[in-house]
Amino acid sequence: MNGRSPSERPPVPSLRERFRETTVQAILAAAEEVFADAGLHAAHMNDIAGRAGVSVGTLYNHFADREALLGGLADARFTELLTHLDATLEQSADRPFGDRLEALVVALLSHWERHRKFMQIVMQGESGKYDKTYPTAYGTMRDKMRELYSRIEQVTSQGRREKAIRDEVADLAPFFLTGMVRSLLIRNLVVENADHGLPVEGPRLLQAFLHGVGAPNP
Repeated sequence: MNGRSPSERPPVPSLRERFRETTVQAILAAAEEVFADAGLHAAHMNDIAGRAGVSVGTLYNHFADREALLGGLADARFTELLTHLDATLEQSADRPFGDRLEALVVALLSHWERHRKFMQIVMQGESGKYDKTYPTAYGTMRDKMRELYSRIEQVTSQGRREKAIRDEVADLAPFFLTGMVRSLLIRNLVVENADHGLPVEGPRLLQAFLHGVGAPNP
């Protein structure tokens, strides 16, 4: 028996609302491709509209300009990632550090596997050259990255409590882990025949994060 009364059930989106959401998702997917492939300086709204299969007027009905579109893309992709991480952390809340770390890494790698193009966009802005061109969009990205670090820190703090991470480097651990994930993505973007997928690299990343890459002393 469903204990939720009809008044408590979430409203069913109207056909118009569903169509709008479908259109927005198509636009964001097209923007992800065009911004990554053409570069932020050369991406044009006409190209994005054409890739999305909508008119330029429809595109501008949803996003006022390129910065609004880039900001919308950043918010959508990071919100998807953070929602996935929150669910992962909740499901593994009673697990030991090693299990939670593995679940977290798999979630991160799986997300960036799906959205490699977006990570290319993020990396384009790391030099700071687009901060003045897209100040709001890259401000959104920085805010979302702080939220990402806070999730990762939840797990590395558990590692510190369980003595799996040394106290003297515990504050750096979230940044180290994020950097290793980023490095894997770069490797898969620039190295030929490295297209076998990011998630399968999870065990090697975990090994390197927890034990380093140096050979053991003889």
